[in-house]
Amino acid sequence: MKKRVTRWIVMMAAVCVMMLFPAITGYAAEGTLMLSDPEGMVGGEIPVTVRIDGGGQPIGDVNVTLSYDTALLEFISGTSVEGGDGTLTLTRSGTGAETEMVFEMLFRGLAEGTAAIRVTDSTAYLFSDETLNLTAGESAVTIGPDDGTGGTAASGEPAERVLGQESIEIGGAYYNIYENFSDALIPAGFSRSTVQYAGVEHSAIRQDSSGKVMLFMITGEEDPITVLYNESDSTFIRAERVDVSETFYIFVLSSADGSGLPEAFYETSLALHGVNFPAWQNMEANDFYLIYALSSGGVEGFYQYDQVDATYQRYVAPVKTEEPEEEEDTSTLGKVQKIITDNLLILAAAVGVIVLILFIIILVLSIKLGRRNEELENLYVGDDEDQPKLRKKSRSQFVGYDDDDDMQDDEDDYLEDDFEDEYIDDYADSDDGFEDDFEDEYDDYEDDEEEDMKEYVPGKSPAGGTQQPPKKDSYDDIDFIDV
Repeated sequence: MKKRVTRWIVMMAAVCVMMLFPAITGYAAEGTLMLSDPEGMVGGEIPVTVRIDGGGQPIGDVNVTLSYDTALLEFISGTSVEGGDGTLTLTRSGTGAETEMVFEMLFRGLAEGTAAIRVTDSTAYLFSDETLNLTAGESAVTIGPDDGTGGTAASGEPAERVLGQESIEIGGAYYNIYENFSDALIPAGFSRSTVQYAGVEHSAIRQDSSGKVMLFMITGEEDPITVLYNESDSTFIRAERVDVSETFYIFVLSSADGSGLPEAFYETSLALHGVNFPAWQNMEANDFYLIYALSSGGVEGFYQYDQVDATYQRYVAPVKTEEPEEEEDTSTLGKVQKIITDNLLILAAAVGVIVLILFIIILVLSIKLGRRNEELENLYVGDDEDQPKLRKKSRSQFVGYDDDDDMQDDEDDYLEDDFEDEYIDDYADSDDGFEDDFEDEYDDYEDDEEEDMKEYVPGKSPAGGTQQPPKKDSYDDIDFIDV
């Protein structure tokens, strides 16, 4: 009973886990958090906009924490924004209709320089309670010197912009050179300068360590961008500043062809502050990218970007160790070895062809030799069908028959026949008296033999002893027993 109750408890727990499983596995949507990069003056009000995009889905609750430099900026006010002393909190709940949320903040410039406003923490959800992951950027507020006007609170920029007459195409958009930019835009390590373009002198900045020239350009009412100007061929390269640390930054450049990079890097693009720059992703470690940049120290080259930690580090290509060249052997043997080594594949193919030809020759000769042997055998021996077939005799046919006797009889018959033929041929016409004398003499001889022979009785002798068989003078008198 106890085991049955335990089993039911386990089953009910499994059912509950299965029912709760859909609630446990949540869906995470992707969104963006963007900040504007305004300009202002010392003593003037500078507006900053924070925009959150839910990727086309209704946004629910949002909570964002920002930090700013209190030495350069003073927080005045903001919608749904609280805090001060370097930290601000943005909080809002959506109604289910907003796919985008906008927060407006107002700062006052305290000193010249570039103040960064960064996102230190963010938590956001869709209206359906699904997590909204925010890809956050940062703001660079440029603060220029006070020109006596006190600035314009509406735009946070100087009262009037002076632009060059030339319309320059960069990345599919047309820009004009920004002539009267403030010193607040000049980064550390650069100095104000001028440059000639299309026969006209324009305001620019020049890097102290490398001598590279940069220009500020504007299109419409947007914030100025930074471009690298190549004086040798009068070309412009889009640049984007990225602060790596408080004292080190890099300008990511859009000019690089990736030549000389290892084969493990695949060309792609990387978005920085809403701008796509050429990049090369490491296919062996997908979280690492290479970008081409100019550092604050004047070093231009590839930098490795870690997408997970959002860090940048100068990239040093692996050094290829070259093996020392072997001294060439100028002897005859060395030359032969070099020829063999250089033409190893050809030699291997030639050897293969020779082996194949020899195999074919051996095969053809073997077939011909077999046919020749067959012809000779048929010539001297003949086919089995041409041989006379002998009837097999049984053993009973040879009872009482001696092979030697048969051979002897054959010989006797042969001699007798020859003798008779010769006798008939040579002596047929001889004197009849000679034949008669011979017959009479032969008859007398037979009579004498019969008289000499006595009757033989087995087991008896004339003297009472064992009778001995008479002696036989010729083979004709011997009785043979057939075996």
